[in-house]
Amino acid sequence: MTVSGLDTSPELVQPRRASGPARSLSLDIIAEAVVEIGFSEASITAVAKQLGVVHGALYRYIGDRNGMMAAAVEKATSEFSWPELSGDWKAVLLDESAAWWEFCGKHPGFVGELASVGMSPSMRRRTLEVSLHLHSCGLSALDSIMALDLVMDTIHDIFNRSKQRERVIQQILQLPQEEAAGYLDGLPDGITEVIINALIGDPWPWFVNKLELFIDGIEHRLSLAGTA
Repeated sequence: MTVSGLDTSPELVQPRRASGPARSLSLDIIAEAVVEIGFSEASITAVAKQLGVVHGALYRYIGDRNGMMAAAVEKATSEFSWPELSGDWKAVLLDESAAWWEFCGKHPGFVGELASVGMSPSMRRRTLEVSLHLHSCGLSALDSIMALDLVMDTIHDIFNRSKQRERVIQQILQLPQEEAAGYLDGLPDGITEVIINALIGDPWPWFVNKLELFIDGIEHRLSLAGTA
């Protein structure tokens, strides 16, 4: 579409921006904007608006949306303060679990993007470093990799299902009291509390219980091998 000879196609119209020099663009600047907006809210249009440019200007640097999100995944993971790898395998596994939980909580929507863009170079380096440390602490090559893989998969699954969890909580809270009680009638002592905590309780303690059960399994395996 043209007005008085000017091209006003949507992709070429400059959004209003504050006065001052135009902001230079780079893949790193675009990735930073994604992290600032948040993975769950970031889109090419939203990032362009954040940077004060037309969204078509971004494609020179990102290729497509996946390229933009991959750069943001790398930026977020490379700039996060991961814990020092020291101590025995159990301490490292607990510290790394807490760090990944903090990271995913800090970056809503991050986990969902991994299915599309995969692990960033920084993520691959970190997981390799942790696995090598676990191996140096006495875990087998297989167990050192599987231990971290299980921790990350469990955390990612919890954060990936956060919206589903919110819907379940709302459905439970909206049930008539008698109907809700009917689902739990006749259950053994203690089971009711566990089920309620699993459904609507704080997910962090539930995850820690899973992790402790997993660690107990590793300790048992090591004891059988005589290396605990």
